[in-house]
Amino acid sequence: MFKRVRLQLRADLVLKNGYVFTPQGLLEASVAIDQGKIVKVAKEPDLPKGEKEIDCRGRIILPGLIDPHVHFRDPGYVEKEDFYTGSCAAAAGGFTLVADMPNNLPPASTTSAFKLKVREAESKAVVDFCLYAGCGAENVDEMCELAAEGAAAFKTWMYLTSAEDAGLCVGSRRDLFEVMAMASTLRMPLAVHAEDAEIIERSTSMLKSSGRRDVLAHCESRPAEAEVKAVKTCLEVAEESGVTLYLLHLTTRGAVEEVKSAKSRGLKVFAETCPHYLFLKEEDMLRLGAYAKVNPPLRRRDDQESLWKALVDGVIDCIGSDHAPHQKSEKDAGLEDIWAAPAGAPNIEVSLPLMLTKVNEGVLSLSRLVELMSTNPAKLFNLYPTRGAIVEGAEGSLTVVDLRAEYKINVDRLYTKAKACTLFDGWFVKGRVTHTVVRGVVVMEEGVVLGSRGFGRFIRRREFR
Repeated sequence: MFKRVRLQLRADLVLKNGYVFTPQGLLEASVAIDQGKIVKVAKEPDLPKGEKEIDCRGRIILPGLIDPHVHFRDPGYVEKEDFYTGSCAAAAGGFTLVADMPNNLPPASTTSAFKLKVREAESKAVVDFCLYAGCGAENVDEMCELAAEGAAAFKTWMYLTSAEDAGLCVGSRRDLFEVMAMASTLRMPLAVHAEDAEIIERSTSMLKSSGRRDVLAHCESRPAEAEVKAVKTCLEVAEESGVTLYLLHLTTRGAVEEVKSAKSRGLKVFAETCPHYLFLKEEDMLRLGAYAKVNPPLRRRDDQESLWKALVDGVIDCIGSDHAPHQKSEKDAGLEDIWAAPAGAPNIEVSLPLMLTKVNEGVLSLSRLVELMSTNPAKLFNLYPTRGAIVEGAEGSLTVVDLRAEYKINVDRLYTKAKACTLFDGWFVKGRVTHTVVRGVVVMEEGVVLGSRGFGRFIRRREFR
C-alpha cells in the first residue's frame, strides 16, 4: 500500500495561533495569505508554511479596518497632511483602507482633478484607498464621468463651511434632489454633510454681532436643530430619489431618531459618527480650545449618550475618524477668536484604541466594533465580502490587536503632521494595534510603519446593485 503523503503548501504570510474573527465568530486558528488573498483559515496541520510567520498568540485577528471618512489634504494643502503621512497614520491606527474626501485644491469634482488626485495618491499611499468625488449644484452633469473614473461614492455639503468646499454644495432642496437622483441613477451612494445653512448663518450672525469670540460660541453657532433639520430633509429627498444615503458625523439625539425612523420605513441609509463625538463633549472645548473646533460641534451629554445607544442598537452603521488635520499655527489663531480657527481634528491613529477601550469596558461588543469599523464600511462601498470579512478568497488585509495592552496615547509617537493638534494626548487606553496587514504585506508592526510609499492601491468602485 502507498503511504499517504500530506502536501505541504506554502504561503507568503501566515498569522499563527491567534483568535480569528470570522463571520461565524471567534476561532482559535491561523490565517494564511498568498498573492494578496486569504487562502486558508485553519489550525495545524491543515495550514500552509509561511515565507513569513507571525505568532499572534493571545491576540485577535480582525478583518482589515476601513476608515470611510478622511481628509488627507492632498493635493492642495500638503502643509497640513499628504497622502504619505496620512496613510502612515492610517497604518499605525490599524486601517488597511481609507476613503478620502474631495475638498482638495483643486476639488475632486471634475474628471481632470479626480485623475490628478489618483496619481498623487498612488505615488504616496502606504495603505489602499478609495476616493469620493465631489458634487454640487454646479457639476451634476459631470457625475457620470466621475463614476466612470472609479469614485467610490459622491460627497456634497449642505452648507459652505470653508473655501475648500466651494463648488461642492447644494443650496436648495431642488439642488439636493438633482444630485441624489443622479447618484441613484448611477447606483452610487451619496455622502452628505448635513447642517442647515439658514440656521447656521442666522446663529453665527447673531453671535458675532454681540461680540462673542469665545470657544463655546462655535457650538452655539451650529445648534442641534441645524443638524436635525438637515438630516430630516436629506432623508425625505433620499426617499423621493431612491439614493443610498450616507449621513456623515451625526452628533444629536434628534438626528439619531430621524435615522431610526427612516430605517424602519426601509430607506437605504447608512449613518456615521466619529470618535470625538463619542469621547468628548461641549464642555471639553473649555479645556481644549480651538483644537476641539469641529463641524458639527461637540455636543452635550444627552446627545452623546444617544450616540452610544445608537451604536449598540445598530442605528449607526459606521465609525469614521473624520481625520481633518490642520497646522498648529492655524488652530492657535482661534485662542483669542474662535472664528479665526479652521474646524477639524486628527483622529485616525487613536480611533481604534479608544473604541477597543469601550470593548474592554463592556460598553460595545467586539462583533459590533467589527461591523462599525470594517464590515459596514465595506458594504457601503460594495466591497463586501472581498473586504470586511475573514474568509478564504477575500483580500488578505487584516488588523491584529492585543486587547489586554494598556498604555497612554503619546503625541510624539503619532505619524500625522497634525500630531500637535491631537485631542487625546495623555489618554489611557486598553487595546493596542500590533500589526496592520495590507494584501499580505505587513505595513505596520508594533507601532512602526514598514509600508513603502506608493504600495497602497487605488480601489475603484465595483458596480453597485
